[in-house]
Amino acid sequence: MNYAVITACLNSARTIERSIDSVLKQEILPTEYIFVDGGSKDATLHIISDKTNNVNNCFKIINQTEKTGITGAWNMALEKVTSDIIFILNSDDWYEKDTAKQVMDCFDNNKNAGIVLTSVNFHNPENKSIYVRRNRNFGYFPFLMPVLHPGCFVRRKVYEKHGLYNEKYKISADYDFFYRVYTSGVKFCEIRKALVNMELGGTAGRNRDIARMETREIARKYCSFTVLPEVAYYLRALTGR
Repeated sequence: MNYAVITACLNSARTIERSIDSVLKQEILPTEYIFVDGGSKDATLHIISDKTNNVNNCFKIINQTEKTGITGAWNMALEKVTSDIIFILNSDDWYEKDTAKQVMDCFDNNKNAGIVLTSVNFHNPENKSIYVRRNRNFGYFPFLMPVLHPGCFVRRKVYEKHGLYNEKYKISADYDFFYRVYTSGVKFCEIRKALVNMELGGTAGRNRDIARMETREIARKYCSFTVLPEVAYYLRALTGR
């Protein structure tokens, strides 16, 4: 069993070296490491080439010429990947040194699991604070995204059976995907340890209005009681979340 790492990037020179280093420090290295670049004008591509030049031939850079955003970037890579397990690593996130081993061991010990979840360290760059976010109970699905996408690792067969990310959604495509596979009966397994680091201030946090509308639409598709997504929408709007 092997794994691939997918990273979408666009003008990510400030953070992408940290992300790449965290992958290269893993005890088990990926068989594929795919970067999808949205047209970077800074040093992003130079950093990728420099960091991966003398490692092995598992690295690939895909140029994303169409304006399909991060969701389209993920799908472009997923259509090409051949590894058993998929790691999606944002260009400003990074792994703990034992992430790959723990995740792969979990899959190996839980043959029926289609997805492995881990907790995530949230880093606030303004005050340098760190706090651990854990995945919520799946009963929260009608209200919000209960799982932390940076800490989600998925068998390729899950994508093949249930489809890729819906590019209609610019912010909440991950919520749509995980709600969809959950309602389809895909088995989840959780490692209750923070194995991924995430820097606050990403795309979702800067587009809360869009995220709220997409979340409501998605929840209404999969929830039997459509009043619940409506209540959740108005509560988030009132609280600014």
